[in-house]
Amino acid sequence: MAQIRLDSKAFCHNINAIAQALKNNINFIPNSTKQLPKSTPKSTAESTLESLAKSSHKSTPEPTAKSILPQIALVMKDNAYGHGLLQIAQLAKENDIDCVFVKNYDEALALQGIFSHITILYGEAPLDCPSNIYRSIASLESLKKLEKDLQDFPKKKNLPLGIELKCNIGMNRNGIQKSDLDKAFEILARLIREGEIRLIGIFAHNGYGDNGGEEALDFAKSQANFYEIKRQVMDFCNTLQIPLPRFHSLSTTGALRNKTQKSSLEKCELELCDTIVRIGIGAYGYHTAEIPLEIHLKPVLSLWASKIATQNLHKGDKIGYGGVSVVGKDSAFSTYDVGYGDGLFRLGKDMPKLHCASGEEILPVMSMDCFSCESERDEICVFSDVGEFARVFGTIPYVILTHLSPFIPRVITR
Repeated sequence: MAQIRLDSKAFCHNINAIAQALKNNINFIPNSTKQLPKSTPKSTAESTLESLAKSSHKSTPEPTAKSILPQIALVMKDNAYGHGLLQIAQLAKENDIDCVFVKNYDEALALQGIFSHITILYGEAPLDCPSNIYRSIASLESLKKLEKDLQDFPKKKNLPLGIELKCNIGMNRNGIQKSDLDKAFEILARLIREGEIRLIGIFAHNGYGDNGGEEALDFAKSQANFYEIKRQVMDFCNTLQIPLPRFHSLSTTGALRNKTQKSSLEKCELELCDTIVRIGIGAYGYHTAEIPLEIHLKPVLSLWASKIATQNLHKGDKIGYGGVSVVGKDSAFSTYDVGYGDGLFRLGKDMPKLHCASGEEILPVMSMDCFSCESERDEICVFSDVGEFARVFGTIPYVILTHLSPFIPRVITR
């Protein structure tokens, strides 16, 4: 039976490697001659630095906490990038991660009893949802709708609702425009004063983290835009006399290349440092950066298939639909129990060659539920690194991984 295996040691390695890279990006202790913000005494900063080596990847994103290192939050949307929601949740907890991001409320509910901080990136959640599940608000229209929904909603003990406000910093996809922030703050102020919401976070998505060349300027510009938004948020919170929310704008490659955190520290603006980074594909062993990153990641997922049948064939025999594959020599050929119905892309005629992890060529045409190759193995590793699959099909690792069927059993290996 086909099976997905998740390497617990690889996952742990990736989390620790990313945590160390984040620390290396900062490598900064506030100068004793500079005055730290009144809300963050020097002793607090020093004690934080002393604890970094022990807890640099623990996710404890309390809005009032001052943190020099951004804490790692795990992105688990789309069935944990195809790896399996509950299996990755187990590995995340083993690695002291307590803050996660998911696609929708169904995924959030599955993790509700596991993590302290769960943010839904898409769709809505009930107004009386559990207190550790937060809604993302990605437009002024959505915020206005939320205010109306709260006005019409019978008060229950679960309120106030936790929300995170998404801002557009240059990707021009989702998020409240900078020009609409004042209107958003007016609504937020009313809802906070009335005890309807808790402002958990202000976040954005820098869509240029992978890019070099001219797009590297867009990365820096987006970070500068978010910095200005954070300053506005600080003024807003000071006016309302509420704690600062957590700030986050970076995914894996953006976080690994980012130097703006250090820049804020050099200005002694600890409040304006990003509180967390959203680590997705990097935790699972990949990055798609166009620029070199000084980090070694290990793929967590491997796909295994079991033999269905073996045929002893002769040179010139044909295999599969349309007889596309013609046997070049007398040998044993077997079918294995995964195909495009399990989420693999369909390998067709005249496509580049594609190989299993142990080197066997996967013969076209791939079937819905099986593929053929020259092998008699009882079990074969289809891939332990999706890089070749991504290259053959002209896509990125995300696409191959997230297409894997949720019906393939997932197991953690130690």
